[in-house]
Amino acid sequence: MKHWNTKYPERFNLDSGEDYKRWRDEKLAVYPRSVGELVVELGDMTAITETEKEKIRELVELANMCVYTAGSAELSMESLLALGRQLGVSDTDKARRHSNSDELTNSGILNNAIPFTTRHVRWHTDATYFGSDKTIQALFLLCKRPAVEGGSNKVLDHEIMYILLRDRDPDALGVLMNKNCFKYKNPKTGEIAEHLGGKVFWTNPDGNLCHRFSFRQMDMAWSEDADVKAARAVLESMMLAESGYVIEGRLESGLGLVSNNVLHTREKLVDSEDDAQKRLLFRTRFYDRVNLH
Repeated sequence: MKHWNTKYPERFNLDSGEDYKRWRDEKLAVYPRSVGELVVELGDMTAITETEKEKIRELVELANMCVYTAGSAELSMESLLALGRQLGVSDTDKARRHSNSDELTNSGILNNAIPFTTRHVRWHTDATYFGSDKTIQALFLLCKRPAVEGGSNKVLDHEIMYILLRDRDPDALGVLMNKNCFKYKNPKTGEIAEHLGGKVFWTNPDGNLCHRFSFRQMDMAWSEDADVKAARAVLESMMLAESGYVIEGRLESGLGLVSNNVLHTREKLVDSEDDAQKRLLFRTRFYDRVNLH
């Protein structure tokens, strides 16, 4: 473990440069650059060993994510939740949503929403949801059946995006960290939740950097203030440019993702015509983060 949170506590303070520069140089030097560097082999995801847990924590510190193998465990939502509990996350948003919305498949469940279709999904974090007064901090996935073709994901640690922004346009980052830049919007009615929304980047009480973003206009009502519009334009242009730190890969059967809600996409896919063989990923989202202690 690097223990950056203790070693460089002011790295996300825009008025303090020394911690930031040292942390940035260390992080960029060890940041994984391929899916293979993110993989942790688990014997059984429902009963991970201390060595496996430490490896997950190390990668989550380096990149806010890792890819894991389920091992001998059943490929199910129960296994995914069990993995979360072992990593210190258990406060799920499951009770607030449709009972089947954790199954990413195109077999007729919520198929009007993009994640449940075969279409391309642009850069976003989970989830900027109308009606929620809590922010998703962690996102876990487990693949039971991949698509026939396509369906890969691109991922990017939001701390890398913070570094790229701070080095290129610290004023834009300052706006995104200090101003209420958006409000949540009801995708069905367009109604705006005046009391929900806020900053794009912020730090939580433990000193960890949090981030929320979506290209989907139906989810976020962005401020029309000139400085917010300019900062948003910088952020979006950098995402679309897809720096060399973007990692792409596809979850095959028995593979999964542990993440502190990193930025991600999903590429267009071709699915099976047989409902019983369609792409199926289990997904769970948490209001707490992967425990690094």
